[in-house]
Amino acid sequence: MYYLGALMAIRFFGLFIVMPLLALYAMKLKGANEFNVGIALGAYALSQIFLQIPFGKLADKYNKKIIIAVGLFLLFLGSIVCAFADNIYMLIFGRLLQGAGAIGSVITAMISDLVEEEVRGKAMAIMGGTIALSFALAMGLGPVIGASYGVEMLFFITAGLSVLAMILLFTKVPTPPRIKHIYHETTKTSDILKDSNLFNMIVINAMQKGLMTVAFVLIPIILTGEDFGWGKAELYKAYVPAMIFGLIAMGPAAVFGEKYNKPRAIFLLSILLFGSSFAIMAYASSDIYFVAGVVTFFIAFNMMEPLVQSMITKFAKVHQKGAALGIANSVAYFATF
Repeated sequence: MYYLGALMAIRFFGLFIVMPLLALYAMKLKGANEFNVGIALGAYALSQIFLQIPFGKLADKYNKKIIIAVGLFLLFLGSIVCAFADNIYMLIFGRLLQGAGAIGSVITAMISDLVEEEVRGKAMAIMGGTIALSFALAMGLGPVIGASYGVEMLFFITAGLSVLAMILLFTKVPTPPRIKHIYHETTKTSDILKDSNLFNMIVINAMQKGLMTVAFVLIPIILTGEDFGWGKAELYKAYVPAMIFGLIAMGPAAVFGEKYNKPRAIFLLSILLFGSSFAIMAYASSDIYFVAGVVTFFIAFNMMEPLVQSMITKFAKVHQKGAALGIANSVAYFATF
């Protein structure tokens, strides 16, 4: 389970590390303008939207390790294309290839195969924590490495990390058991969407990810605007405590929701905190109050994150786990995009 979490963290670190400088880099390429630079940044999420479900269904039918390896190879290939891109359209193609390795739902489904149900929430919390740490490291190291060695080096690092992830996959990650079931062999999207429990979790997951995007748009704009006048270099003062408190809240929420079987209470508390966080930020009279709203938001997000993924795997039938997670992630990427 820990190695699967490491795979997810390595993959996200490689994708996140280019984000702080990607727009500046893309604007200098041939044929670049504001619109197609935006497409280059969003291309990763766009290909994820369309390929999460196919990857999930393939994972239900075939060996999950092979499917994950294919996704990691696409990440490697896309990173190499981006590193050698000399025009904006080649960069867009590379970014689409990076996102085409849509294995997030496959890794999550594989964790659910290898981990007992009573500790699955804890496993999802650990995975979420490693992703959050990889995001923090990428945001810190990306600008430093990119400024010293060029953004191309960041893409080469991503390619190297994808190779490392493939090595870990085949040397450290156990092969999940092949579970025989009596359900019909093919998984229909309509079957998943007709299940009210799964549908509710898919909607909650999408709204949660959409709110995260809203937050990441609003927070830097407001803090660096006329009201508070922060510099870009000061934004860490909001994000670091938010990530710390968010990670602290994730563990107890997962334990309370899973061990004591109170997921509904955690969801309701998270929703209340989401609403409170935006209200605090909207009416904040000082930057201290605004940062308190940011911290409240991250607490709400991290409390909900592991439970959403865990509940989807619980509500889905054995042969539907990969497809259900694929649908959930596709809808979430749409909300993000």
